[in-house]
Amino acid sequence: MDSLGQDGVILFQDEASIQFSPSIIRMWSLKGQQPEILTYGGRQRQHLIGAVEPLAGKVHVALSDTLKASHFQHFLEGLLIRYKNSGKILLILDNARAHHSKVVKLFLEANNDKLVLLFLPPYSPDLNPMEWFWKFLYKQVTHNTFFDTFKKFQRALIKFIRKFKLSSIEIKTRCSFAKLLPSL
Repeated sequence: MDSLGQDGVILFQDEASIQFSPSIIRMWSLKGQQPEILTYGGRQRQHLIGAVEPLAGKVHVALSDTLKASHFQHFLEGLLIRYKNSGKILLILDNARAHHSKVVKLFLEANNDKLVLLFLPPYSPDLNPMEWFWKFLYKQVTHNTFFDTFKKFQRALIKFIRKFKLSSIEIKTRCSFAKLLPSL
């Protein structure tokens, strides 16, 4: 933390691919009545790239066509712009292939005075608070919810994300490591 400086920032980053078809989960219904959720059979999805700053309660999310290295680099450029007045950025993330690409490595070399990546151990999503945000997004936006057009689906995602554009106590609470610690 000392190498980040006094005004350094710690972010956790992850990607998500959210299917246009609703995620069907358990729900309450009247006895003898089967709830029905309309769904499409297609595989259309919206890719998202995001980072959360748990201590400040800030989340940054970008919609993307794919999850390729060039899109990840573009997201990193956006983070550098958002945090241009802060110290060094420590970005903690998983080992997705795009994170280790030549394009990203060159970008990091050119920006190593401002941006440092720290990779989580393989198969450890519980250590990444951005995963917790995705889970929250799924629950609030896609569970048992039918959208008749892909555009309406995208609008619902954007509306949810915009709620947390500024610092949010809900993000601080949901994405805090305090929930992993046993209560004293």
